[in-house]
Amino acid sequence: MYRSEVQKALKGYIGKDIRTSSTTNVEYIYVAIPLKVHNEIYGVTRVAFPLTEIRKINLTLLKYIILSVICGIFLSLIIGYRYVDNTTKPIKEITEISRKIAKENYKGKVEVRGDDEIRILAENFNIMVEKLNNTINETRDKNIKLKSTLSSMKAGIFAVDKELNVILVNHAAKEFLGIKEENVYKRHMDEVVQNEELKVLLKDLLMVGESTEKKVEVKLLEKRILKIYTNPIKLDLDPNRVLGVMALVEDITEITRLENMRSQFVANVTHELKTPLTSISGFIETLKSGAIDNKSVRSRFLDIIEIETERLNRLIDDILTLSEIENRSSNTRKEEINVKSSIEEVFFIMKRIGEEKNIECDLEISSSLSSIYGNRDWFKQMLINLIGNGIKYTNENGKIYIKVYEKYNKIIISVKDTGIGIPKEDIPRLFERFYRVDKARSRKVGGTGLGLAIVKHIILSFKGSISINSTLGEGSEFVIKLPIKKMHK
Repeated sequence: MYRSEVQKALKGYIGKDIRTSSTTNVEYIYVAIPLKVHNEIYGVTRVAFPLTEIRKINLTLLKYIILSVICGIFLSLIIGYRYVDNTTKPIKEITEISRKIAKENYKGKVEVRGDDEIRILAENFNIMVEKLNNTINETRDKNIKLKSTLSSMKAGIFAVDKELNVILVNHAAKEFLGIKEENVYKRHMDEVVQNEELKVLLKDLLMVGESTEKKVEVKLLEKRILKIYTNPIKLDLDPNRVLGVMALVEDITEITRLENMRSQFVANVTHELKTPLTSISGFIETLKSGAIDNKSVRSRFLDIIEIETERLNRLIDDILTLSEIENRSSNTRKEEINVKSSIEEVFFIMKRIGEEKNIECDLEISSSLSSIYGNRDWFKQMLINLIGNGIKYTNENGKIYIKVYEKYNKIIISVKDTGIGIPKEDIPRLFERFYRVDKARSRKVGGTGLGLAIVKHIILSFKGSISINSTLGEGSEFVIKLPIKKMHK
């Protein structure tokens, strides 16, 4: 009645208390609940329960709770791992394939699973990789074709950006501009072009910002004449925006040389034709003025006109021969040439011409010589011109020595005379058209100035070579070497 839990219940509350029982000496929990009827307390109900039992029940519940939590965590880990694995595997594959793409491997493909956002991402990624692969292959193919085209071009292509950094250069441009480095992409033009004169010129042309054309002469390993065209690089969609400048470089050294030769040839031909024509015209005018009635004067003038006419005919014949040899040297009809019999035929003709000047001609030829292949008439013409040249410039009672033998798979022909000889400074130009060492003597002996030029081009048609040994006042020796080659059937 006087317990604390009872007192609290009498006041209308649920009373609780924990204390050790004096009779059993066990700790109990006491709970008192008021009994009410029409909100009036008529009594109290009290329950006592030992705490040891409760602790046992709580411990059992705790064990079950901990076991349930452990099982729940284990199951959650398994389920979560599978879910995370299914979710992250495509992402890992995308990451791995992205890494391969960065290393220029475009063949990867992500396996698509499920029907969520990851599947959509994987599908889009696969589409992107396929398009990228097609674009890269197409770009690579175009790049290979562009490089092949640029490499095969004889003209040089050289392009720089606005800061004069190289963005494009082909093999021909490297050769023309003296660029030695293999990879010059994105390097400044000052580092790439070594020739200072050419470097300054290119800068001036490239900085103009508009189309230009310039012909320049530069000396790298050898003197070259270049023609450089420059043009600004602009966008099709934005013509006002200039990305850089491109230069087209052409080597016109050979064209210029041929043009100069043509001009010089025309001038020389004009001069050579004009001289006899002027003489013929003058003598005809003199005859028409009354000298024709004087028999001795008439005969002398007609003889001179005949000589000049023959000179014109020889000049025209030599010009036509030289033109034919130059135009047909690569595709002329080739036939087997018996060297021994051909040389003996020419020697027989030229020996008689030499005898008219009391010049002795001597032939030493091997008994067995291999045949060569080429134009037989040109071969004879070469010998006639060379021996005839020796006879022209050898004084009376002189000698011409012709020696023919085979050595090192070549036919060697030596034509040596005891003539006036050739100054050393004139030897390098001896095979030029219309070049004469002694112009007065050449015209006197009937030379056209084309004989040795014809000899040179005939020898070139046989893929051979010619050399000269000469001592002024003692004579000259021309040595021809013609390779022995079998004709392809």
